[in-house]
Amino acid sequence: MSETNAPRSLGAVMSAEAGYEVDEDSTPLRVSGFLALITALIGGFGVVAPPMGFFAVAAIGFGVFALRKSDSVNAPVGTTPARIGLVLAVLFGSCAIARPLIKQYTLARQAEYFARQFVSVASSGNEAYTAELHKSYVNRFLKSMPLERQYQEQREQFNKMRTREDGAGTSAEPPELSSISLVSAYPPDHEWVLDRPVHVYHHYGRRMAQVVLAADDSKNPYRIMIILEFLVHKDRGTLEWHVDTFQTYRDRLVAESIL
Repeated sequence: MSETNAPRSLGAVMSAEAGYEVDEDSTPLRVSGFLALITALIGGFGVVAPPMGFFAVAAIGFGVFALRKSDSVNAPVGTTPARIGLVLAVLFGSCAIARPLIKQYTLARQAEYFARQFVSVASSGNEAYTAELHKSYVNRFLKSMPLERQYQEQREQFNKMRTREDGAGTSAEPPELSSISLVSAYPPDHEWVLDRPVHVYHHYGRRMAQVVLAADDSKNPYRIMIILEFLVHKDRGTLEWHVDTFQTYRDRLVAESIL
């Protein structure tokens, strides 16, 4: 038995030396698998820094490339890190995408709620209190000051100035009060309809939100536009919304072409 096997073993060795057959199979090394794990871990910072999410995308590419089909009998070295990297990349990448979307949704809901509360206060007829909410907190009157008297004097001064300029004795409202009187015809408990999704955006470093509310579901209802700014109180450090613009909504006129 041993004598008959000896020539076969010798022939196999001779064939291998001649380059026709390799008796032992080497295990390939997949460096891309280790790169997938490393880039996936770096991509975890994309949760707090969205641009770092690029590394999660790169980790998926490295991982898929490392798990390509191999002709070797043994499993390539690096496939296990590649699988771990793929799982981490998908997890971190999903978090990096979902976090700003959830933040946008939360800010939109808060802006809509505050806009409805502001409209309800404006509809109650308390113009002085509503005008104070319309101001930034650094420009508001002190709590000890009588608001009604202050705004009555402001209204009288505004009418005197218009009389000097126009020569007419017609009374008018200051801009901060005239905008509030737009919704005075509606009761405070009126159900305003959200005309379109809340638009949250950045404007020169300021976090803004545009809320458009309609009086009803008709084809061409009365609409109001409230633009709010998301602020951090400089003294208390609390988060709050400030009404930046409160006016009747008007469609912008855009030229179809420029001649």
